[in-house]
Amino acid sequence: MNEELLPATTGAGALDVRRAPPTAIDILQAAVAGGITAENVAVVKEIRQMVQEERNAAAKSAFNRDYFDLRQEIATLDFYADKAAKTDGGAVAYTYCSEKELASKLDPVLSRHRFAMLFGQRDEHERTVAIITLIHREGHEETREYSVRSGSTNRMKDATAADTGATTSAWRHLVIKMFGLKSRIQEGDDARNLGGKITPDQAFELERRCAEQHMDPKAFLRLAHADKFSEVCEAKYEVLDEVLKARERKKA
Repeated sequence: MNEELLPATTGAGALDVRRAPPTAIDILQAAVAGGITAENVAVVKEIRQMVQEERNAAAKSAFNRDYFDLRQEIATLDFYADKAAKTDGGAVAYTYCSEKELASKLDPVLSRHRFAMLFGQRDEHERTVAIITLIHREGHEETREYSVRSGSTNRMKDATAADTGATTSAWRHLVIKMFGLKSRIQEGDDARNLGGKITPDQAFELERRCAEQHMDPKAFLRLAHADKFSEVCEAKYEVLDEVLKARERKKA
């Protein structure tokens, strides 16, 4: 092959193979230079649509690649249950990850992988809907929603506090599901590290009362971080007893 016929790849006459694809303005200017007709206007629209579709596809591919890497890094993080929900008697019923715990550990990782979150909410048929839009630096975005029952007022919470609580709860659940988060218990708070087990009689009574109140035994045992009633730590007995008493008072 005659090398003189090949385009130069270096020097002043080099062919710029890295040239960016034409913009809509470039295409329009070329059409105007050739004389505007109905035919070339239609062609410009089609080419512009093709260019936009290619860019969207490239942005989505970049989003997917970075999201995969993001999930891999998130899987190595520890999210600790740092907040406690209490019974009417003041005992700790269960623990959960706070908004602060989730956001403080997620935000730096999201930024590192070129993501950011936008948050919104709406009320819908007595439910509060949390909305998160995950935006990628290359332009693609994905939106997800999660709803919970709107909060109810009581002597401790006015309407604003009830609404805020529902919104925060919906946001927490949505973030956990969106990124596949799994919370852990601090070692010092883990019931399995808080001493001995309850007596066989106490285990029998808890199981009997749980059945009488038609409570899901698995859900009940999760409060004690135990797989069986016989494995409930004695430090958690008071909490479980209070939960059962609250149910029994309601049905009395």
